Amino acid sequence: MHRTGFQLHLNDIAQPVRVLPDQTLLAALEEAGYRMRRSCRNGVCEVCEIRLQHGRVQQRYPQATYQNNNAAEDVRVLACTATPLTDLWVNIEGLKAPGEKSVKKLVSDIKGIESLNHDVYRVRLQLPATGSLAIDFTAGQYLDMILPDGKQCSFSIGSAPEQGRDLELHIRHMSDSDMSNAVMAHLQDEATVELELPKGDCCLAANAIDPKTHFIFAAASTGFAQVKSVVEHLLANQVPNRISIYWGARVEEDLYLEALPEQWAKEHANVNFVPVVSEPETSPNWKGRTGLLPAAVLEDFDNFEGVEIFASGSPGMVYALLDAAETRGFNEAQMHSDVFAYAPRV
Repeated sequence: MHRTGFQLHLNDIAQPVRVLPDQTLLAALEEAGYRMRRSCRNGVCEVCEIRLQHGRVQQRYPQATYQNNNAAEDVRVLACTATPLTDLWVNIEGLKAPGEKSVKKLVSDIKGIESLNHDVYRVRLQLPATGSLAIDFTAGQYLDMILPDGKQCSFSIGSAPEQGRDLELHIRHMSDSDMSNAVMAHLQDEATVELELPKGDCCLAANAIDPKTHFIFAAASTGFAQVKSVVEHLLANQVPNRISIYWGARVEEDLYLEALPEQWAKEHANVNFVPVVSEPETSPNWKGRTGLLPAAVLEDFDNFEGVEIFASGSPGMVYALLDAAETRGFNEAQMHSDVFAYAPRV
């Protein structure tokens, strides 16, 4: 008997799950943070049926021993009563990895719109209260807004998960864009809007971080919405981590809600806020840092040991920051951005 357990290989996931000899496959999966379809947990409903591609298991109920050495054969077992006799390879339909959220499409109430500066608006939404429509998202994720004609566009969720049903978006209105005009017209004229969420892997949960990590949040323009969601989540959970926020804008008037991160820095000793204006010649009253955002970060960091960067902005800004940080020994694996998913380098 393998006292240390067996390896359970899942779908196309590289890292196997450890299963003890007398542990059911379902129990091992849930202990490792995975989620799958299941109901009765005693083998009656058969909801947790999975495909055994390779290996041998003992099923307690209905009692049977199953083996498959040929991935082409269709051998099915019940995860809630099956225990391993060898290392296993299985395929599980609808398996959710640890931290993975179920994407849902729903209709949200539009609660209000307010102007934050000359072209950015804060949109307040409220999700349905119905339990079956409840949304579980992680700070830093985004949503897709779907218009009646089927066109859709993505916006970072600017509120923390702790705000429950109430969501906040920061939307820049670009009058020369038909899509932007259509979005604003719908939000101003209608009572509800269709959403699909949550989406995105550039997110952060307070219960899953190393307290020694120094976080740099680098945002350009309305990329601040994503930063706001994450920082408010971290502060709500009283994390001790050092938090450095860099917010870049072309001109001073492009900034908005800057009093909020200033307040974070004033009230929390572990928070530092650095706004940066790249065209100071058109911002005569600006007294803060000037230049490009990547240069501002490098002015403050000689090395990036123990640092993780979350970057929210255009592909040009994100990759410029990555390239600049790499000159100081930074590793790309330490940077997180949605840009890597929708605009990968070739």
